[in-house]
Amino acid sequence: MQHPESSVHIEQDGFRAAREYLVIASRNKWVILGSLALSMTLALMYYLVATKYYQSSTLIVAEGPKGINSVIDRFDSGGRKGDLEDKFDQILFLIQRQIISPDFLGEIAKETGLYADGLDEEGQADALYEVARRTRVERVKMEASAGFSSSTFLEGFVVSYLDRDPRTAMRVTERIAGKFIEDTNKEREKEVEGAGEFLDQELQQMKRELEKKEDRVSQFKKTHVGGLPSQGEANMRLLDRVEVDLVRTNEDLQRHSEKLAMLNQAVQQYRASGQQSPSLVTSRSMEPDPLFKRLRELREQLVKLRAEFWDGYPEVVLVKEEIRQVEDELVNVYGRDAIRSDKAPLDPYLQDLAKLQSEEKTEISLLQRRLGQLQASRQDLEKRLERSPIVEQELLVLERDYGNLKENYAKLLDKRLHTRVEENIEKRQKGGKFRIIEHAMLPLAPVVPNKAKLLALGFLFGCVLGGGLAILRERLTEQFRGPEDVEFLLTGPRLLAAIPDFSSLWQTGSGSDLSQKTALPRISLGMTMNSRSEGMRGALSPIGQANFQGLDRRFVTKLYPRSMAAEQYRVAAARLQLLNTSGGPIVAAVTSAIKGEGKTTTVINLGYTLARDFGRRVLLVDCDFVFPEMAAFLEAPVKHGLVDCLKSDIPPQQAMGAFSDVSCWIMPAGESVAGSTELLRAGQLGRVLSQLRDEFDYVLLNAPPILPVATMNVLESHCDLHVLVVRANVTSKQAVKQALGSLRAQKPIHVILNGVASNALPSYMLDYSAGERSVAV
Repeated sequence: MQHPESSVHIEQDGFRAAREYLVIASRNKWVILGSLALSMTLALMYYLVATKYYQSSTLIVAEGPKGINSVIDRFDSGGRKGDLEDKFDQILFLIQRQIISPDFLGEIAKETGLYADGLDEEGQADALYEVARRTRVERVKMEASAGFSSSTFLEGFVVSYLDRDPRTAMRVTERIAGKFIEDTNKEREKEVEGAGEFLDQELQQMKRELEKKEDRVSQFKKTHVGGLPSQGEANMRLLDRVEVDLVRTNEDLQRHSEKLAMLNQAVQQYRASGQQSPSLVTSRSMEPDPLFKRLRELREQLVKLRAEFWDGYPEVVLVKEEIRQVEDELVNVYGRDAIRSDKAPLDPYLQDLAKLQSEEKTEISLLQRRLGQLQASRQDLEKRLERSPIVEQELLVLERDYGNLKENYAKLLDKRLHTRVEENIEKRQKGGKFRIIEHAMLPLAPVVPNKAKLLALGFLFGCVLGGGLAILRERLTEQFRGPEDVEFLLTGPRLLAAIPDFSSLWQTGSGSDLSQKTALPRISLGMTMNSRSEGMRGALSPIGQANFQGLDRRFVTKLYPRSMAAEQYRVAAARLQLLNTSGGPIVAAVTSAIKGEGKTTTVINLGYTLARDFGRRVLLVDCDFVFPEMAAFLEAPVKHGLVDCLKSDIPPQQAMGAFSDVSCWIMPAGESVAGSTELLRAGQLGRVLSQLRDEFDYVLLNAPPILPVATMNVLESHCDLHVLVVRANVTSKQAVKQALGSLRAQKPIHVILNGVASNALPSYMLDYSAGERSVAV
């Protein structure tokens, strides 16, 4: 699941990319407009000089059959409405091949004079190829809204021909349509010959295959009776009943086995101690079984008879037989020991226990046999259910093949019936035919080249060309566009802040009546703006005039302390303080690669911010003796400057002027002399800076550019860190790299990106602003 935060970030990235492309387009608008003008001009010139071709076309429709066929269609809505509807796509391909064939076009070319009669075979072949290339056959769907009835007109196609002469195009098109209809009407009578016999043979063969499939399905169902998919539910219910019987039988078997064990234990206990088991209650009395008494009587009678008669005497034989029957009954009830003559008659209690043991053994035997039958039945049902998916799949394949074959047989039978109707219709000459609806007309405007398409393509090509050139120009022009360029290209220096271009502050600060010419011009930020400041005073409000009195327009942190530009100077000042881990005084040189990147603007705003917002004692020293500009920001003129302190023993306090509202001082360059650089090399600057370190927390040196002069190489040894000012969209990356390479500073270098366009800043910087919502930056 995508989180709302991620979707917001994706949307912001998309807006940022779109905004970046819009900025690129605005910077290169003349390149894009020039590309569009060039493309449109070239397209128009091509249209004027290109060879023009005219196209004439005619519409031919396939008219459905009439008579008995229309009557049949009323009762058979699923049938074919004519002899051309279902197979029109195939017929159209044949029509195309027929029309562009050499034989067909050869006669047309001779009749219309497309090539001379004296051409050889190779010349005629080339001419026919050219004619075929200019001939087109395209399908047209007939709509009811056009006034055509679906029962009369089915499909249509357009035949067209392209030629430089419009009259020739019309004449050739008309002749192609006429000849095609003539040839088609002659061949229609042969269209359905032999179709009936072929369909009859196919029907007979398919009928035999269908009967074989029916026999296979029937035989398969007989073979797998009991395991068919339709019997699966019954098998499941039967298996459930068998499971219930198995559980019940196992419970009965367990119960009888426990009872037999109890009887065996009771017999052993009674024989050992003579005690009866209280848990067993016999149904017999304590008297011996009458069979024992009868057996004794018979044995005594047999003894008496043997004493009087011999063994073959009939009465003796009868007594022996009766004794054998009684003994068998006793053995069945009490076992073999019950009839032994050497043992005493069984105790009635033991007799009863022995009988119960015999009954339990018989019941256990029956239950075990029943259990075996149930387990065999369960295994059989489980095998059926296991094979059920296989049987179902095999049956499905058989039924699918049978269904497909049956469906094909029905379709083939239906085709045979329609073929018979078509044969009868063709015999009566009432079949469909082709008819010309729109005859060829004389074309008035050329179709090649197409003016509208050509101009549209020229416009699209101009847009693509202009966009490509704009993006290529942006890629080839190596300039710093945004903060990410500093991070990616300058691996050593660290970005302190990205200062937005605050020239729009002067467009919005004075109201809507302020003209465009009063805005901060896109010139070198190092130039003095006093002369231009005079023109601004009349356009400001009374409060703005009071704040603006005596201030340079570059002093944005004082004029607009709540603007985004002032906020970014605060970010740079805060990061600069974080770099001072020791807490001692810091001497920082603010320089640039070339002139006009805004180092003076950066020095005055950064120093003012350190003093006002962070309560530091700050001194701004102008070390640029070629173009000194710090004196423009003094509230009161100062007589001396840095050059005077280096040349003589003038105290530094006499060469600086302070701001009235913050603890910030400015030391101007003073009188520029030819030997100013030599004074720096002589070590006088080190003496002055050592005095200034004791009085100020931060000493910011407005150093000259690195590449034009060598002064920065002299100042490098006196500084604790360096701040390199880079102007966005102006300074080339190669110049910055060359400046860093030539400086070879041992101290850390940090970068402030100046004049960044608002659309190149991150979206969170644009969305979050403490105040002055009407101000753009």
